[in-house]
Amino acid sequence: MKSLSLPSLLILMLVEAILFGAEGDVLLLETDFSKISPGKFGEHTTPAFPEYHHSPREFTDGWNIVNNRGPEEWKVLERDGIHTLEYLGYNREAWTHEFIYPILTNGDSLWRDYTLEAEITPLNQDDLNGIIFRYQDGRHYYLFAYGPEGAVSLRYRDGEKDFRTDGWTILASKPYQIDRAKRILMTVEAYGRKLRCSLDGELIFEVEDNRYEEGKIGLFATTPARFHRVSVSTTVEEENTYRSRSKARQVELDRLRAANPQPVVWKRIQTPGFGAARALRLGDLDGDGRLDILIVQNIPFFGANYNQISCLTALTLDGKILWQKGSPDPNHAWVSYDVAAQIHDIDDDGSQEVVYAIADEFRILDGKSGRIEKTYPVPASEILPGETSWNEYKHYYRRDHLPNLNVDSIAFANLRGTGKPLDIIIKDRHTRLWAYNNQWELLWTSSANLGHYPTFYDADRDGRDEILLGYTLFDDDGRQLWTLDDRLQEHSDGTCAGDFSLTGEPEKVFVAGSDDGVILLDLKGNLLKHHRVGHAQTPTAGQYRPDVPGLEFCNINYWGEPGLITLYNHEGDEITHFEVFHAGSPVLPVNWRGDGQEFILLSANVREGGMIDGWGRRVVMFPEDGHPDMAYLVQDFTGDSRDEIMVWDTDEIWIYTQSEAFQGERIYAPERPPLYNESNYLPYVSWPGWKPLETHGR
Repeated sequence: MKSLSLPSLLILMLVEAILFGAEGDVLLLETDFSKISPGKFGEHTTPAFPEYHHSPREFTDGWNIVNNRGPEEWKVLERDGIHTLEYLGYNREAWTHEFIYPILTNGDSLWRDYTLEAEITPLNQDDLNGIIFRYQDGRHYYLFAYGPEGAVSLRYRDGEKDFRTDGWTILASKPYQIDRAKRILMTVEAYGRKLRCSLDGELIFEVEDNRYEEGKIGLFATTPARFHRVSVSTTVEEENTYRSRSKARQVELDRLRAANPQPVVWKRIQTPGFGAARALRLGDLDGDGRLDILIVQNIPFFGANYNQISCLTALTLDGKILWQKGSPDPNHAWVSYDVAAQIHDIDDDGSQEVVYAIADEFRILDGKSGRIEKTYPVPASEILPGETSWNEYKHYYRRDHLPNLNVDSIAFANLRGTGKPLDIIIKDRHTRLWAYNNQWELLWTSSANLGHYPTFYDADRDGRDEILLGYTLFDDDGRQLWTLDDRLQEHSDGTCAGDFSLTGEPEKVFVAGSDDGVILLDLKGNLLKHHRVGHAQTPTAGQYRPDVPGLEFCNINYWGEPGLITLYNHEGDEITHFEVFHAGSPVLPVNWRGDGQEFILLSANVREGGMIDGWGRRVVMFPEDGHPDMAYLVQDFTGDSRDEIMVWDTDEIWIYTQSEAFQGERIYAPERPPLYNESNYLPYVSWPGWKPLETHGR
């Protein structure tokens, strides 16, 4: 037989690799962490800050931190010129009921069949540590792990399958002792249904499973571990398939983005020295028919969740300062809680006032001038014997040291049947609420596991609002109509109610219950659906999916698996879930096109932000023009019923509008929550509505 030349032999080998699926021919990823400078691998600001702000997260070499509990515990260290990535924490925290799984991810969600290798020095085998493959999001992936109790295992996580096991299903497990001081080579070969796991070249497991068919890779650590090298390889055929699918995905994204108006700058406003984080209110302060801005600075008082307002600045959309109350200080710009300030016509005289709490009094300011019109005393902190609004600090401070309530938030409702929201609800952090009329006469007070911010809904059609707060429905006179406080352990991050079917079906209550997950109730408090999806917060409802009847619920996770977004239909059944970034900022409905389909705003960050549709696709991106991206809100500023996007940081405010005028006979004009009840925790429900185009315009 004639021998083949070297080029012919190489061609033959390539053909055989394509035909027979030889593994390991193409490197998709290889890293020894040498490109990462020694020090903290990733870092967030204060833990609660990214709940409603975009927080810069700069990582290198393609890695991303999934979990927001302890990112500072990942570090890159250098020894004799060699870098290693080390996890130096533990996954147990006494103050949370949620399991903590620190994860780093890399790669592409379209990766399907590949071989993953990682060199690791275990350091500790007391809990799960190992490598992740076919990662979907922070609650759905495969894990090949060593530990605990001298065992190795192959398992997958389906975060809601069984909350008692935190979603783990073990596919294979066996005893296996590991020398904690020596490197081990962990290998996973995932090709189709076949999953092979090896340690130091020894085959440990070979199973078949296709729960997850594609996804990124990741590193998983719950006790100290040292990672030396990671590589991902695949076949030539699979690499070609991946490139083709990746190109098709980009073509589709380009098509979707080209079909949408682009964000263009409408206003730029400077806020030097008096700017703030997400502590901003909108209202017509000067009575000219246009919205104005109120910026709230504050001083942290006790702990991370208690503050005192220190400065208010009122200005127009043209940047003209109307008035200022207090002394501006850029050090008082930050907030990781709510602020007790609103804009509202509280005396029903046709002009708007500023209502806020400071120290031991409520103040009512004239909206035009900032002049103090009235003041009222803040209630006492201790309401009942042994009960205080400072319960979080009762072990550290004497109750009589803090005699007055530190007001957490202010909201307005129609409790007396006047037909107008002229009654006031105030609350402490999580314990007690007070109701007043607009003469600041106490109507009633009550106590429950309150959550963050109330929603008002006339559930019994008597012309007076009921109060949904936490897991409790209060009648207009303060009586508890029902409560789930004895059934659910955490606090509600947001609650909304209504006929989300849009067909006259019985109204429902949708709750994002932090670590309790997502809950759907009827108006009598009966539990209809309960999805344990992790730390669910910032619930919204809108027309995100035109193919699904009614409104769709949306929530985003923060603590535990930040950035996991889940959509549900009006009956509370999951439609889809996706994870496009690893943060927990509010997911706001955006009427961007005016055609009846709404998008979900992530943030204004040019890399991680933008607007996504109900399929999880980034369909609108913000330009790289130097705009701020720390905070944002959605509001129709120009008057054409479509939403503008206001974005800001402590130095300036930008407002974006659409690049083109709306074309059509009618325009989508959804009804949104009133501006006088603004909150960092407000559930945004976008009730459908349409208007003839001729009645609106820029």
